[in-house]
Amino acid sequence: MAAETSSAVLENKQEEVAAELRVAMLQEKQEAESSGNDNDQPSADSSRVDLLKQIDVVIAQQQSATSSNEDHDAQVASLKQLLTRLADGKIEDRTPPYSIVYQDGLKESVRNANTRLLSAESSVVSARDAAETAKLELDDRAKTLRQRKETSTPATESEIQIAELEQKLAEEMLVLRRQELSIAEANQSIAKLQLEIEEKKLVIVGDHIVFTREMLEQKLDDFDLREIELKQQVARLKNELHFAERRWMAARQETDSTPNAGPELTERVDSLKVAQMTLQNHSSLINQQLQRIPILKKAWERRFLVVTNQAERKERQAWVEETEQQIEQIERDRRARQFKLDELRVNQSNVEAKIDAINGSNPAVRRWLESKRDSLAKQVEVYNSSVISLDNAERTLQRLKNQIDGEPGRSVSEIIEDTWDQTQRVWNYELANIEDTSLTVGKVCSSVLLLFIGFMLARWFSALLGRRLPKWGVEEAAAHAIESLTFYALLITLGLTALRYANVPLTVFTFLGGAVAIGVGFGSQNILNNFISGLILLAERPIKVGDLVSVDGTLGNVTTIGARSTQIRTGENQDIIVPNSKFLENNVTNLTRRDDRLRTSVTIGVAYGSNLDSVLRLLARAASEQSGVLERPKPMVWFNDFGDNALVFQVHFWIQAKNVTQMRMIETGVRLKIDSMFREAEIVIAFPQRDLHIQASRPIDLRLIGSNGPSQHDLDSIGDAA
Repeated sequence: MAAETSSAVLENKQEEVAAELRVAMLQEKQEAESSGNDNDQPSADSSRVDLLKQIDVVIAQQQSATSSNEDHDAQVASLKQLLTRLADGKIEDRTPPYSIVYQDGLKESVRNANTRLLSAESSVVSARDAAETAKLELDDRAKTLRQRKETSTPATESEIQIAELEQKLAEEMLVLRRQELSIAEANQSIAKLQLEIEEKKLVIVGDHIVFTREMLEQKLDDFDLREIELKQQVARLKNELHFAERRWMAARQETDSTPNAGPELTERVDSLKVAQMTLQNHSSLINQQLQRIPILKKAWERRFLVVTNQAERKERQAWVEETEQQIEQIERDRRARQFKLDELRVNQSNVEAKIDAINGSNPAVRRWLESKRDSLAKQVEVYNSSVISLDNAERTLQRLKNQIDGEPGRSVSEIIEDTWDQTQRVWNYELANIEDTSLTVGKVCSSVLLLFIGFMLARWFSALLGRRLPKWGVEEAAAHAIESLTFYALLITLGLTALRYANVPLTVFTFLGGAVAIGVGFGSQNILNNFISGLILLAERPIKVGDLVSVDGTLGNVTTIGARSTQIRTGENQDIIVPNSKFLENNVTNLTRRDDRLRTSVTIGVAYGSNLDSVLRLLARAASEQSGVLERPKPMVWFNDFGDNALVFQVHFWIQAKNVTQMRMIETGVRLKIDSMFREAEIVIAFPQRDLHIQASRPIDLRLIGSNGPSQHDLDSIGDAA
């Protein structure tokens, strides 16, 4: 490519193209004269002229690119020499120690060099893609030319010439794209060298930095001068703004007093209003810049104290937090400026569209639109300048923060001190403010810890009380109720104490109570119902722990009365969880509410023909002699019914049982005694039986088959009976 893009080769190509262009233009002129300009379609000669002009332009661009490549080569060589000289550890025209301002400039140069390198890398990627696209275009043009030559005729000779020129244009375009790729790569190399040079200078400067009082005073004087300039500018803008407001008010009054005001007056008012807003925004931005000057001066003063080790650790930590807040504010201001710039660009586009639409038909309206466009352009310039000012302020604050963060490592005592300070800040962090009372993280954590410890103590104390009360003569069921109520009372008391410790006034719950009631009423109705039912059970004690109850046909002993449910243990040693509300809403039988005495019964049937007096006597005796059956009241026997299969008797007796198992064991003992006594008295316990009656119109033939076969006598007897 170097041979193709040398100056001599490019000059020769340009001369050849210029000669061909002159010939083509002459032919085009002759063809136009011969045809009399009657044909509106472009001729082959005009197409050749256009292509040759494009080739000539591309070759001129190649010459410019060649010159740029030569300049880049010289620049790369110069930068390499400078980098070699920096290897000695010395900076030309500078002697150590170096000013901190110079170090800031080097850091800024490194940042800019990084930005240029990123841009150069993106340009290389784009140039490489463009070169590949040009190569594909050249291949396509070459293919088209081959196809036309294969099918060429004298009539298509001009088309082949056009295709040859298109291929040549594609070739020259590919050369140009490769030159541009070479330029982009050279720019990338230059950016890398510049970055290396600036980084090398920064390394050489290293710790050889001084920050004297004179340097600080110089920076502060610069800020003072800048402040004076900005104030003068604000004063000038103030006068201009008064004049602009008077012009706008006069134009508005004229427009309002003119019936059917035309577009000229309307655009005049709008233009003057935009001019007024431009001055107003400019003055506002300068005032904001003036407000930042004291902040920047203080940042330099603090930086001087940090560099000269005159600042305490707590001061530096406070400065870091304050600086971070100031940087965040600057970032918010920058975003606001960017949004405003986007809005202004949209307005500029709309005004440009209006100017293009007028197209000289109304010069007065056009003049006011152009004035509005200029005012909008001025606003864009002002806001861009404000963004640059914000960037400079942010860099100044960021240098202070980096200066503090980049200090030597802390000692163990400083680490402990910083950790303790940070912990205290977190501990005292305000989460909310309730009626002028601060709710901090520490109060919340302490309250939660107090609640946890109180919960454990309440459970321990209530359990201890529940174990002690029976020893003091209190019934077990009453002791369990007192234990539960004591636990809830202690828990509520500790909860209120924790809220008091956190300085949360109880009046807050005046409002929260309604909200909680609504939420709980809809979302936790069953839970609250069971909880309140549990409190009622503990207070009224319709059932107690140990009672034998029947719920929905299930017998069991109450083992636990909890806040939400009650636990019942059946005779099969199965635990049934019953919601507390069920004991108040449904019919529940408490078999041992008053005492442990129960009346139970055993039902038995005897065969017809039995001695009924003996049956009554033996049943009463069996119940009386069974252990566990109470003497008073005495057992009673009832003759209940003449059953289908038996004479039905029922013996009722009282027992003392605390659970189903004891009751079943006593009933079983009574049944065993009844069976034994009836056997001795030869009283038959009836069992299910049926009498079968057969009706037939003729004798039934029966046969008895035995081991030796039926005898004739037996058969005759059966026949007679039938």
